[in-house]
Amino acid sequence: MNLAKQIFVRFYLVIIVSVIIIGLTIDYLWRSVEEHNDPPEVALLNVAANSLDNSTQRYQAQIEQLNANTGLNFTLVPLEQISGAAIQKKLTQGEVVFLQSTDMKDEAYRLISGSEMLVRLSIDRNEISTSRQYGLLALFYLLIAVIVYAWTRPLVRDLKRLEAGVTNFADSEWDTVVSVAENSPVSHLANTYNALVVRIKQLLNDQQEMSHAISHELRTPLARIKFSLEIASETTNKSDIAIQLSSISEDVIEMQNLVDDLLSYASLEKASTVAKLERGNIQSLVENLAEKLKRNAPHISLDVATDKSQQTIYCDSYLIERALQNLIINGLKHASQRVAVSMEFVNKQCKLIVEDDGEGIDQAQKERVFDSFVRLPDKHKTKGFGLGLAIVKRIAKLHRGRVYLEDSSLGGAKFIFEWPITDK
Repeated sequence: MNLAKQIFVRFYLVIIVSVIIIGLTIDYLWRSVEEHNDPPEVALLNVAANSLDNSTQRYQAQIEQLNANTGLNFTLVPLEQISGAAIQKKLTQGEVVFLQSTDMKDEAYRLISGSEMLVRLSIDRNEISTSRQYGLLALFYLLIAVIVYAWTRPLVRDLKRLEAGVTNFADSEWDTVVSVAENSPVSHLANTYNALVVRIKQLLNDQQEMSHAISHELRTPLARIKFSLEIASETTNKSDIAIQLSSISEDVIEMQNLVDDLLSYASLEKASTVAKLERGNIQSLVENLAEKLKRNAPHISLDVATDKSQQTIYCDSYLIERALQNLIINGLKHASQRVAVSMEFVNKQCKLIVEDDGEGIDQAQKERVFDSFVRLPDKHKTKGFGLGLAIVKRIAKLHRGRVYLEDSSLGGAKFIFEWPITDK
């Protein structure tokens, strides 16, 4: 449900529920007042009946005088005209009885003491209850306004916070976080904004680090190429020229590797990048890749142990191979004598494990090692641009998995790459 529909539905429900609750409450109050307070007609009839003397012949004249003085419509009616024994009983007991006439008008009756005559008062409900109706109507709309204000005030407050956040964003204040209640209609919008700010900060930091890394990593091979060209230009010895050309070729390869890593990392960082999950044979992939990489480090023992069970595994084989390759190459760079590669299935997760017998990684550095352009110091001074493990982390995220680091029983680092095996 989009934001507009969500706000409409909430506001509509608030209005409907409020109208029902307020209507029932006002109706209850009205009935309570009516039950505990006698209508004004009762007092008027009591006064009128008690003001008449005992002379039946003078009743009509006294009623006419009473009408003239009060502006009301009192009339005389014989008791026998009222049908119904129960009603007549109430009248003879001195009670005021309310009835409807044939033209659907309200009328009140009261027996004159010591006679068989009734005083009847024709009631105009519209005039009598107009002020009370207007008062209740005003109360109804006032309560609706209070509820609408109480509902919209937090919404307006949250929107102002979002507005302030966007203003700070425009002023390059990247640390601004918009905080709203979880049940706020704009909480999703605020969370999206906060995630956007974090993402932009990360991209800016990556851009700065990338600019620094490119300038630093390219400067060194370019300086060597320049130096080799100067030497080659000053000699006519073919052997010396060949040596310098070989050095230039190595520097070009190093620069090409940097460009390739940068392009790979940039492509994986695109929001549109998704893993193409297909059924794959991870066992063969691990074995073939390990066999190929053994040739790059013949002095290192590369052991492989795979799970032979027939598990259905969905993954992007190209990306998984790239991630595993980066992990194995990293292990070969830092190992003293041995790298172990294994795979296992635990709780519907496929785990690729690469561990070495190198120096390992300090606890404080275990999270940083997956950041882009981070190269930890080591005694071997291995070459690299600090992107290999960052690429592995991104590939794990694309597979809805993760990569993390533990201490290996071999004495070095143990990298574990895991993802759901049947999550297509």
